[in-house]
Amino acid sequence: MNSSVSFQAIFQVVIEHGLIDPTAVQVFAIEQVLQTVPVAPASRVLPWVEQQGLGSYQPPRVPFPLATHTTAFIWGSVAAFNGAALATLLGERYPLYHPLTIISLPTKTIHTCLLSELASAPLPDGVMVGVIVPALSLPHDQRGFDRLRWVITRLLGPDGCPWDVRQTHQSLRQHLLEEVYEALEALDTGNMTALCEELGDVLLQVLVHSEMARQAGSFSLEDVVQRVADKLIFRHPHVFATTTVDHPQQVLQNWHQLKAQERLTEGKIRHSALDGVPSALPALAMAQALTQKAIQAGFTWQHLDQVWAKVDEELQELRTAMDMSARQAELGDLLFALVTLAHWLRIDAETALREANMRYKQRFQWVEQMAAQSGRTLQDCSLTEMLAWWTEAKVMGSEQ
Repeated sequence: MNSSVSFQAIFQVVIEHGLIDPTAVQVFAIEQVLQTVPVAPASRVLPWVEQQGLGSYQPPRVPFPLATHTTAFIWGSVAAFNGAALATLLGERYPLYHPLTIISLPTKTIHTCLLSELASAPLPDGVMVGVIVPALSLPHDQRGFDRLRWVITRLLGPDGCPWDVRQTHQSLRQHLLEEVYEALEALDTGNMTALCEELGDVLLQVLVHSEMARQAGSFSLEDVVQRVADKLIFRHPHVFATTTVDHPQQVLQNWHQLKAQERLTEGKIRHSALDGVPSALPALAMAQALTQKAIQAGFTWQHLDQVWAKVDEELQELRTAMDMSARQAELGDLLFALVTLAHWLRIDAETALREANMRYKQRFQWVEQMAAQSGRTLQDCSLTEMLAWWTEAKVMGSEQ
């Protein structure tokens, strides 16, 4: 029995029993949907997971072979049918409770099961098998991007949420900032469950702003997606074109050159090497960005000793400042000098201060805990006691 005859025979059984609409179905051979793109071993650059030593690389299915909003019919020989592999594939996009219908030839046996049962389902008798995967409605497409976009368009559309439709790009500005900070906190703590949730909240903000812009005729989510993908392809010619790089520093050099080329093409002229640093950045992050741009432009010290001397100079000027205005200015200069020092020491100042904040919080809470165990508040404890507990917290932290 050749494949054409086999398909016609099993598809005819499906039609006879009225199991699908033949005019609205996508058809795949089992080998077609389970086919994976062979991945050649990396000769120059390892994939991220292997570079980080976290396991072996598994390629994603891009694009996903099935259109989830259209009924699918998957057919093939019993010998080629791999229920576990098919269950894994479908589980990437379909919910585990999704119903499936399985048909076999020549017995014309028909039975149903849930996706969660497919991997362990016994193979049907016969030589041919077909699986009907019903279409997913948008509300049930739980793992699809379209469902999230549908939710956003409902919230901001007719009969949507009274609070959401009264927001503006500016009123949501603080929400976007807070979600990014919460994602950073998840990164800092290494909590991958929290990071998954917080990245979803950041993505929510992207979709909300994009839908507002679409309704106003400014731009759409498709524009956002196109621009960022085009930008990444253009700025990575060593991946998507024929440019060759030998080390990461070359990548950064090419990146900056290509960015400058983009600005010229778009008519964006920068009059200063410090242009392009967002004014809304937190002060420490802005100081880092300004320092890096100045150094790239050639405005930099020649030796690390000069940087240390500048820090000492600014500290002394702060010590001798006579009034509040001068102290504030000198403190700012000292902080900026420390950011420059961090650059020379190859330390990210933002990360260093964030980690210091976390250490301070943990040690302070230990001091609170020790005071509480003694039946007192911090106000009832001596400085000597509190410093002793603080030292204990430092020792404990260094041993972890």
